[in-house]
Amino acid sequence: MPFEEEEATGAQLLQRERGGKFAPQAADRIRSAEKCLFSLLPHEELSRLAGEWYEACAQAMLRGNYAPIDTWVRTQSTLAASEGFAPEDLLQLLRICRQSAIDVESWNEDIFSAVDEVIQDVFGSIRSKLPWNIPDDQNYQLDRRIEDQQSVPVVEMKVVQLKEEARTGNRRRFTRNRLQLPIRVIGSDGNGQAEQIARTRSISRGGLYFVSSKPYQIDHVMKINFPYWNSPGGINVPYAVKVVRLDPLPDTTWGVGVDFLESLGRRSH
Repeated sequence: MPFEEEEATGAQLLQRERGGKFAPQAADRIRSAEKCLFSLLPHEELSRLAGEWYEACAQAMLRGNYAPIDTWVRTQSTLAASEGFAPEDLLQLLRICRQSAIDVESWNEDIFSAVDEVIQDVFGSIRSKLPWNIPDDQNYQLDRRIEDQQSVPVVEMKVVQLKEEARTGNRRRFTRNRLQLPIRVIGSDGNGQAEQIARTRSISRGGLYFVSSKPYQIDHVMKINFPYWNSPGGINVPYAVKVVRLDPLPDTTWGVGVDFLESLGRRSH
């Protein structure tokens, strides 16, 4: 193997190792972000997203390959829009990952300039293709500002004059969101063990609400994969939940509210 190839492979392995350490730390930060709906997702899912972002940015910075970060932003934008997230949520996710790389990995802010331009271009090109309610005369832009008393510059991506929806002041009403994420429910419907794939109607830090064709019993304890992905590489972790609400619906289905019985934060292994 040529020396150059050995060196490149070593650098890639080191970068992946660093990415593996970075992802859970960035996930911790996202989970604590009260103004970002992504914070409602389990730690494992956020760690996956942060890890993929890290790898895409590393490709851009180590090899000058900007295709992965272009693809990551396009994919996450489409998924976020289809599942009930708002543009601010995705932009906040990007900002947290970016700042985490600066704080945790000591990445120099200047090296992000090219990546920032790619992300900006992607948002500009896909804006009209997404089902987000953004007027034509509004654009995404990078906005630099001072975040703390020590005048440390931080780059924050935000939407210019974006119509405020589902907010009270500057805080998202988590209890009234309409996130529609796929879930896999494993429990008993009174006729034995039952399993179904459903979609959430809303999610909070303490539980979620979904529509089911199966009637569950109040106080019934079961497992839910949240979120549930059937694609390769998907991380499907079961969480224990308890049924706390059961609403009969006009179409003979049931609205089911459950509380999480375990934390969605980082698990000890």
